[in-house]
Amino acid sequence: MEKLLVIADKEDGKNVALARAASLQAATGAKITLLGFCYVNISNPNDLKFATLSRGQLEKHVVANRQKELEKLARQLKIKPKNITIKAIWGKDIAQAIISHCSKHNVDMVIKSAHRSETLLYTSTDWQLLRSCSAPVMITASKSWKKKPRIVAALDFSTTIKSKIALNHKVFKHALALANSLDQEVHIAHAIRTPQALIDLDIIDSRKYISKKRKEVQATAKAFCEGYDVDPGCVQLKAGPPEKIIPSIASKLKADVVVTGTVGRRGIKGKLMGNTVEAILNRLHTDVIAIKP
Repeated sequence: MEKLLVIADKEDGKNVALARAASLQAATGAKITLLGFCYVNISNPNDLKFATLSRGQLEKHVVANRQKELEKLARQLKIKPKNITIKAIWGKDIAQAIISHCSKHNVDMVIKSAHRSETLLYTSTDWQLLRSCSAPVMITASKSWKKKPRIVAALDFSTTIKSKIALNHKVFKHALALANSLDQEVHIAHAIRTPQALIDLDIIDSRKYISKKRKEVQATAKAFCEGYDVDPGCVQLKAGPPEKIIPSIASKLKADVVVTGTVGRRGIKGKLMGNTVEAILNRLHTDVIAIKP
């Protein structure tokens, strides 16, 4: 992990994302780029002293103030100037600016504090990044990491689709690298999906089905772990929908970070159905790192 892109909170925010990046920088030596967005509607400024400024003057003034604010924040977190590049950016389309930045630069991870509100007609910056950003995205929770943070990788051992198997490996490698950089172990969470409709209709026996699937998954998980020379005992299996099971396992393990794969649906389908990672995110109280294929 060499390059971290951090999105600063709005004014008076807790800036948990930058605090996380500072911890990772100390552990890995990664370089941080801190982006702080700012924007004032020139036709209706909240502060009357801006009313007499031209658009260019207003933008220059606001950006300069934001730059000073971000530099002060970096000093407070004791991030050395050589380890951080700070940029105040004029604009209100935050998600698109981040996505564009990642498409032009080699970014190992985007880190942003959580803002999890969404309606049918409004998609938050978090969701846009989860769906469209090319780099891995960490959405941070408000709580601090423990002294020895616990990392959990959410994997799908039941899939036979090559692209999803490849994504399992990509997710685990990211989780393993993060755990190694923090000198910690990585844990694995897997949800054994059950055909609830068939169970409710007594078409299949739930106990027999889950027992059979558990044996299959355990064999797959053991082979997977042997490939990385990690203890199969790190795998936690539980039957049920992933959006409930992954947060349940994370809670049981007292996880600080959950790393998961995501395939970003877009348009109406994405809004109405959502993605598994988004459903998981709504239930988790940990940091989440979303990895795309």
